[in-house]
Amino acid sequence: MTEQGVILKGVGPDNPILYDNDWWFDVFDNNYLWAQASLSKADLRGNIVTLDMWDWQKGYHYKMQQCVDDANKALKLARDSGLRNIPDLTLGSDRVLQRPTSGRIEDTVPHETPGSRLIVAEARKVSPAKPLVIVVGGALTTVANALLTDPEIAPNIVVFGLTVSYYGYNGKDGWSTYIVAKRAPLVEWGTRSFWDKDSVFRAEHFEALPDNPFTQDMKRFIRTDLGRANQLGDGAPLVWLYNPKCWKAAKMREAIWRGPATDFVEVAEGQTGDVLEIPKAQTDLEECRKEFFRVLTNSDLYGK
Repeated sequence: MTEQGVILKGVGPDNPILYDNDWWFDVFDNNYLWAQASLSKADLRGNIVTLDMWDWQKGYHYKMQQCVDDANKALKLARDSGLRNIPDLTLGSDRVLQRPTSGRIEDTVPHETPGSRLIVAEARKVSPAKPLVIVVGGALTTVANALLTDPEIAPNIVVFGLTVSYYGYNGKDGWSTYIVAKRAPLVEWGTRSFWDKDSVFRAEHFEALPDNPFTQDMKRFIRTDLGRANQLGDGAPLVWLYNPKCWKAAKMREAIWRGPATDFVEVAEGQTGDVLEIPKAQTDLEECRKEFFRVLTNSDLYGK
């Protein structure tokens, strides 16, 4: 930690990025990241669609095609509004990983997908000195599959997630969370917490944006109950990547298997752990908002 915020060695806005999510209209994450890519400020290598793993024990509440349709709709709004440099979609995992009876990660049966292969391919191009940044807004299943199929990529990636622990919304595939936490650098924002309603954005903040399909949907969403509740959604690491002042402090946690969930528990100061947590209370909400709109109000962003 510095006066400029949380700094991670080798991680910055010029790292190659993969974005992995389940839903694309319940947050503003992809809007910000795709805007940065359109402005040639993000080296975005791919957009991965991973299934929402909710109720997987009952046969999954959602179907993969619903997540794909959601992503395609978002992609069309962006491209129709003049945004460029946005990669096509890549299919990620559509099922959870089962914990083996041995409890050993290496005995887990992987399920390769185009998304996991993309992670492996991009991770092989980089080094630990400048790793591949993987921002995940859903379950960590696709990343876990990549690590299982090629364990040697672990030092070449850094993974960012939110509510992936303690059976939070994105933590329903608890075994995948455990694999990623134990095998690769993992950063989780706000363990066991989420944004407060209207804490980062309010509807009037979006009025400065021009009107096009991309921005009009943001203006619609922030006026819904879900938009007011989800706020910056899974996007805390995205704004931090370009403005480290968004995060003021961090702490270490250890990943503990408490089937069906993986829990991140605090470790004593100075001790090593598995996960770097950014506490909700150590997030500068004003800096997050300023960074978001610094990009979304850029007059060079939208087509004529």
